[in-house]
Amino acid sequence: MADSDPDLVLYELAGCPYCAKVRRVLEALDLEYDSHSVPRARRDRTAVYEASGQYGVPVLVDRPNGVEGLAESDDIVAYLAEEYGDGQPPQPSGLVDRVLTRLF
Repeated sequence: MADSDPDLVLYELAGCPYCAKVRRVLEALDLEYDSHSVPRARRDRTAVYEASGQYGVPVLVDRPNGVEGLAESDDIVAYLAEEYGDGQPPQPSGLVDRVLTRLF
């Protein structure tokens, strides 16, 4: 992540494997993004709800492209690959990443 104000915002929760999956794709595509850590308690995730209409994470916001609150890790990965990549999600490089990608 850079010091500038990136167009992409990721709402995420520490230790969430689905959030990690999205972060790996953002990093593989070399995209700058702001990470917003959310509270563990769903009822306290007002920012996530305001962005997406639901309390689950991850949620991606890409305002310049009209994406106000994209949820579900698989949908986010597919969107990032289509919008910022070659249409195919980046392939994980290490064994752990490959296993995690298949699991989640």
